[in-house]
Amino acid sequence: MKVNPSKLTIALLSCSFSLSPFVSTGSVFSSKTPLHNSVSKTQQKGSILGRVVDAQGMPLANVHVQLHGAKSTKSDKDGYFRLTDIDYGKYRLTLSSVGFGKLSQDIELREEQYDLETFTLTAEQQSLDEVVVTASRLAEHIDEVPSSITYIGGKALDQQRQINDNLPSILMQKVPSISPSEESQNNFIAKIRGRNFLVLIDGIPQSTPLRNGGRDLRTIDASAIDHIEVINGATAMYGNGAAGGVINYITKKPQKGKKLSSSTYLNNSLNLVKPSETYGYNIAQVFSGQLDKWDYVIQGKAGRTGVVRSSDGAVASPFYGLGETDSYNVLAKIGYQLAPDHHVEFMGNYYRSLQDSKYVGTKGDFDKSPAIGIPSDTVINGGTPYNKAFHLKYDGQYGKTAANLSLYYEDMNTVFETYNQNYSDHKGARLNFNTPFQLGASTNMSLIYGADFLKDHTVQKTMKDDLVTPDMNMNNVAFYLQSKLNIGTDWILKGGVRYENIRFKVGDLTKNGKLTAGENNNSDAFVFNIATRYNKYSYAQPFASFSQGYSIGDVGLILRNGVPLSQIDPKPVVVNNFELGVNGKMDIWDYQVTGYYSTSKKGTTFAETSTPGNYELSQVPQRIYGVEFVGNIKPIRWLSLGTVLGYMDGRQDLKNEGKYKDKLDNSIISPFKINLNADFKLTDQWNVYLQYLHLGGRDVFPAAEYNYGKYPISGYNLVDFQTRYKYQKFTFLFSINNLFNADYYPIHAEVRGATNEGRYYIKGTGTMANLGVQLDL
Repeated sequence: MKVNPSKLTIALLSCSFSLSPFVSTGSVFSSKTPLHNSVSKTQQKGSILGRVVDAQGMPLANVHVQLHGAKSTKSDKDGYFRLTDIDYGKYRLTLSSVGFGKLSQDIELREEQYDLETFTLTAEQQSLDEVVVTASRLAEHIDEVPSSITYIGGKALDQQRQINDNLPSILMQKVPSISPSEESQNNFIAKIRGRNFLVLIDGIPQSTPLRNGGRDLRTIDASAIDHIEVINGATAMYGNGAAGGVINYITKKPQKGKKLSSSTYLNNSLNLVKPSETYGYNIAQVFSGQLDKWDYVIQGKAGRTGVVRSSDGAVASPFYGLGETDSYNVLAKIGYQLAPDHHVEFMGNYYRSLQDSKYVGTKGDFDKSPAIGIPSDTVINGGTPYNKAFHLKYDGQYGKTAANLSLYYEDMNTVFETYNQNYSDHKGARLNFNTPFQLGASTNMSLIYGADFLKDHTVQKTMKDDLVTPDMNMNNVAFYLQSKLNIGTDWILKGGVRYENIRFKVGDLTKNGKLTAGENNNSDAFVFNIATRYNKYSYAQPFASFSQGYSIGDVGLILRNGVPLSQIDPKPVVVNNFELGVNGKMDIWDYQVTGYYSTSKKGTTFAETSTPGNYELSQVPQRIYGVEFVGNIKPIRWLSLGTVLGYMDGRQDLKNEGKYKDKLDNSIISPFKINLNADFKLTDQWNVYLQYLHLGGRDVFPAAEYNYGKYPISGYNLVDFQTRYKYQKFTFLFSINNLFNADYYPIHAEVRGATNEGRYYIKGTGTMANLGVQLDL
């Protein structure tokens, strides 16, 4: 039997794929994948041979070849691939490669050797739903990553942002072990698996480790993001801050093969409990395309939120709130194809989110009454006056070696309720190489290696520019080597090391007439990782990994109290992350379940002192462990169901005596979480989506110990509703956030409890309705 080649060459600009609207951490659900149907010769086995080329007939190497229900492989340097030891039967064969679209074909194996005709892949914008770059710093398919990855694709991201465009809220719904949204400008307690994480925009660091500004999750608007890649757990591939993982916002991609593509979005929002003063809006526009050797993306967004009201209609305290806030975002990306294997791109992004409230917050009384907003002439201007990010990226091919060079600059200013403000800027370069080697007929290896350079500067000041912290500078130089070994078609083995030299410099600080002299500190960090994955059976692909990451911690929080640098010893705190998991997919379902266990000799906790707003640092050995589960199923054509579940707990050794008997507080351990979602495809144009979020309670400390992180967590339940109707080039959207008007406190409100005079003890938002329209041209 031969396959007609004309049926295999697909013009991908007219090709579409039905994807699950739910994020998958390790697999992508496709409703088009049929079950493996065996014929009468089920005991017989054969081989499938083929070749893949580009539109010019040139061979394509490293093309991912997936035989659903059986196994996968990659094409060699001449474009050939072979799948052996395959049971006779019917299968779907899918080919995909970065920079090319996906090609699928149903085949039937009924002979000992099945020679396919040549496949032709057409260059197009890459199929991002199956490609992840953050985990290994090279583009690879999710099913080749031997660790836990959460991929929030464009469709799922758009769906969530039209319900609630606050990025921490979107991440809360989709990432199993991330801390719940604080529903504020800040993400002070945000962690993944109980550890600090690193936030990137296209690889540019947004986190401010020297003085936590608590805004790194909100430094870009969701409408400028194409998709989000999350590494769950410590990673040795990145530097300071990646002890709990990495969140990488990947910005919009140019629409290749089209001179002009346009998307316009308008949204209106209103509180349904008491609409007065709550009206808000968002307007976003994206242009993209390709003109000969040039490609581009231009995005702009302007929005305004109204007053935030809780479930009882009361004005929620604006203290670090999201109400009465103007926000703007402008993204520009310009690319140029220097030669067939050489491309350069410049990216600039500007984000601004600033509150202008006519209310002022009262003091809250824990377990009795929340902090609310009362009219006032006092100017409340918290927020992020600006975040400016610039990125120059070069990609090239030199023989077998792929090279990538990134130069970046990021400058951010954050304001804390007119009390004080942070200034933080990063300058750096990332040089990355990937060299493949063929070690045998069915074994190949890739070496990923390079260097990172970072200069991080942060200072906290009053609104009059007086020093709150000393001027802090950190210079990092790092070298890394990562190897990826494909043993046959089934085994993947990864391992790597990273060495980092850290130079820390603190300036003088004078407070209340007392001078604290500046000091220098030099230290090193050496971390490594090793992982493996077995991909023979699509329905069960186990993986195991060990990886280290590190963070320095929020040193500015302690230095601002006049404590010398030498007394806090800001050496890297290394975290060891062990994980064991399995993911799989078959016709109607996909899933991933992961168990993890992480340890650190110097875990970080805080407690408020007798002076409100001042905190003392405690660093003691910690152990954190948990389970994560993500699953999607499509039992019938018009219904898709999904779930995201996260559970964690941990212990610490307060006396440093080798006995882990002390409980970790609620700023570190997030309560049990489960998200359930359902997507109803009523017609080809009309969808209805429902999601339910349950956050459990946690009450593990006696009242005598109540302090930061030790107040009881009550938990809450939220239900969101959305419906979409597509008419020609228009999409009409209506959604309701907190459908049943739940009366609750966000987790962070109870983590803070009565600290800082209860100013953080603020109720969550009542029922909000959103009405929008999107035009795609």
